[in-house]
Amino acid sequence: DDAFFGLRLGEVRTWAFTIAAAGLVMAVGLLVVRAVLSWFRDKVLPRTGMDSGLQNSVATILGYAGFALVAALGLRQLGLDLSNVAIIAGALSVGIGFGLQNIVNNFVSGLILLFERPVKTGDWVVVGSTEGYVKRIRIRSTQIQTFDRADVIVPNSELISQQVTNWMLYDTQGRARIPVGVAYGSDTQKVKAVLERIAREHPSVITNGSYPDPKVLFLGFGDSALNFELRCFVRNIDERLSVVSDLNFAIDAAFRAEGIEIPFPQRDLHLRSWPGSQPPPAPPPAPDSP
Repeated sequence: DDAFFGLRLGEVRTWAFTIAAAGLVMAVGLLVVRAVLSWFRDKVLPRTGMDSGLQNSVATILGYAGFALVAALGLRQLGLDLSNVAIIAGALSVGIGFGLQNIVNNFVSGLILLFERPVKTGDWVVVGSTEGYVKRIRIRSTQIQTFDRADVIVPNSELISQQVTNWMLYDTQGRARIPVGVAYGSDTQKVKAVLERIAREHPSVITNGSYPDPKVLFLGFGDSALNFELRCFVRNIDERLSVVSDLNFAIDAAFRAEGIEIPFPQRDLHLRSWPGSQPPPAPPPAPDSP
């Protein structure tokens, strides 16, 4: 009966067909927003020349704005005064803020990530013990896919309040560092020349002058080796591990061809008898064979 004759909500009398109309408006509005957002993300944004992270931020913000507009139209269709709704929401926000403090914190942090963009979709980041690529930034959390293809959900507040290493914040270039040890007595100048040559010959190493050229440092004298380090910049930090592997293979082959020895750790063991200790008894002689 109430559904037919209407429900009284304060001073607003909402009829059944009004509720149905509001639901229809919101359903159609959500479908339209999703269709427009999908078209805008797939057709318009790729033509702007913006990077993928900025495209994702723009699409996400427009999606939130579209959903808010649909919600406002639905409330308006019900006959509710939006100014009164704002007052009620403001009063409730105080209590909600205390009860849902973490959710509100993550929500605000998500907005900061979308506008400030310290972390973008596709970036290689390190957050605590989690390292991988940012797959998606949601309003509450961020999805990071590790190199083992595991998806880790990180609250947005951690990306704002904690230290985050972003390997791809402004560009995709980065430095590779390769420690190398050679045997004592090796020709150090020859080692330096071989390492620099190997780095320059790799196609992914930057040698056009835009970044420092490959450099070999003699770091010191180790327990069983002379310690060097090859440092070079690569064009795409995504390929850093592959480039390091290629250079290690090339270094091993070149050192074998040049007669440069890569040592392994060696230890000298000295045995001594303590004063007053008795040597163990000698084993009995073996019997003569017939």
